[in-house]
Amino acid sequence: MKSLRNRLTVVFIILIGLSVLGTGIFVALLLKASYLESLTDRLSKEGELLAGSLNWRAAETEPEVFQNRAEAYSTALDAHITLIRADGTVVGDSERPPEEWGNLSDVPEVARSLRDQTENGYNRVTTDDRLFVYIPVKPVGEAGVQGVVRIALDLDTVNRSLDHVWASLTAGLLIAYLAAIVISSQIASRITKPLEEITQVAVDIARNKFHRRIPVRKRDEIGRLAAAINRMAAGLRYQLETIRKSERRLTGVIETMESGLLMVDSRKKVTLANQAIHRFFDIKTSQLLRKPLPDRAVFHDLHTLIEECMQSGERVRDELHLYFPEERIIEVNLTPIWGEKDGMGVVAVLHDITAIRRLEKMRTEFVANVSHELKTPVTSLRGFAETLLDGAAEDPQMRREFLEIIHRESLRLERLIGDLLDLSKVESRKMPLQLEPIRVKELTYPAIQTVIEAMKKKGLRFRLDLEEDFEVQVDKDRFSQIVINLLSNAMSYTPSGGSVTLSAGKEKDHWWIRVSDTGIGIPEEDLPRIFERFYRVDKARSRESGGTGLGLAIVKHLVESHHGEIYVDSQAGKGTAFTLRFPL
Repeated sequence: MKSLRNRLTVVFIILIGLSVLGTGIFVALLLKASYLESLTDRLSKEGELLAGSLNWRAAETEPEVFQNRAEAYSTALDAHITLIRADGTVVGDSERPPEEWGNLSDVPEVARSLRDQTENGYNRVTTDDRLFVYIPVKPVGEAGVQGVVRIALDLDTVNRSLDHVWASLTAGLLIAYLAAIVISSQIASRITKPLEEITQVAVDIARNKFHRRIPVRKRDEIGRLAAAINRMAAGLRYQLETIRKSERRLTGVIETMESGLLMVDSRKKVTLANQAIHRFFDIKTSQLLRKPLPDRAVFHDLHTLIEECMQSGERVRDELHLYFPEERIIEVNLTPIWGEKDGMGVVAVLHDITAIRRLEKMRTEFVANVSHELKTPVTSLRGFAETLLDGAAEDPQMRREFLEIIHRESLRLERLIGDLLDLSKVESRKMPLQLEPIRVKELTYPAIQTVIEAMKKKGLRFRLDLEEDFEVQVDKDRFSQIVINLLSNAMSYTPSGGSVTLSAGKEKDHWWIRVSDTGIGIPEEDLPRIFERFYRVDKARSRESGGTGLGLAIVKHLVESHHGEIYVDSQAGKGTAFTLRFPL
């Protein structure tokens, strides 16, 4: 398809060509007519001079005079001269004898001239090659026309002159035409260049490229159009950047949501799925988008809920229990959405409430365990107190034995309440740490002294293994509580004759402390739960040792408060090792 510039140039060239051609023809014809008019006027004047020099009354008596005069004037004017009397008889001719002409009164131009019917005093007839001028003879002081002088001139000379004029005119018009072509091309370029720039900017806008602008050179219609498109491009660029920024923010929020977001259209094709969906169902987002929701077993309940939401057109809320890729409890909230053309779709928001349900379960178990743990010593205290009140107090030996049991159970109850208070403070972050620099030997020595006598009584060997004595930043009291709890556990679950080892060391960017024993160990299935409150691997042994089941839970929270990590390595029947790592 031709460009607008080429089409305008062609139109200009055609119009200019037609104008030049018309002008040339008009000028040529005007020049020819003007030249012939001027030539006719000259010949008429020559004819009048010739007619005035003759005595037309003597035309019959002196015919030779007219013949001679015709020939003389023919030579002077280089023209054909014919002299005609009033009756139409030729009395002189420069080319043929007069008698050969006969009577010319029936020739229209001769007849009009004899009747004095002329324009400008003569009649003119022009043929392709000759010019005829008829001049009526009207002597001064006499009425009527006495004859006609006809002058015939060959137009070869005239035509040659006109050819020169035509050649010059054609050359001039051709030069003007070429100049007009150049000028028209420049004019078309000046007209279409802004339009081409406007078109290119519009194409760039359609391709989401808004950096280009149209230079506004004039404040005409095209200039105002260019300014309007520039403003439109700037506005679209700003709006698109705003939309993209909002889209990036929305995408960032959607992709980083802990909750799963799934959107399906009326044909149950997935139009949106975030990364949480991938975590929940172990399926890539690319496998979901623009495809029907898969018919996997893991999606069966979700299919049912989506169908229910579409059919009812109302919000649906339910819980899903997933077992693959891992066990989860998912709360699903489905909301119908109406599209303009596609009908009803569904937005599903999936919340992982596994931790909440686990916490609820732990809270329920905690209440049950606390109730159970409190019930045992309280029941013992009440039973023995009632026994004493019923008369056992009279027997000194029985009284002492019951009082010792009451004292032991009250201490157990005190330890339990103390551990509960400590655990509550640690978990609620209401126990601020008083960090201070202290050497490892000074840190571990008081804890060792607290349990060393009890170990000796039980027949256990204790070994302290320090690679070097180095300084650390800890809360001395809380860290002593950690070590005492671990040593007490090791002592409680290690039979007589076994050993307990406390070791510590330093590496490049952290330091560690380890409590290991040769006791009964922990079964592999119990390892994930040993830090739960009131969880006991061997409940009978724990109660015999006076344990509350809260020691390891307190240890874990205190270690985390020191920004540390705790690891357990245990084998049933071979022993257990608790390793604590802290940053330097």
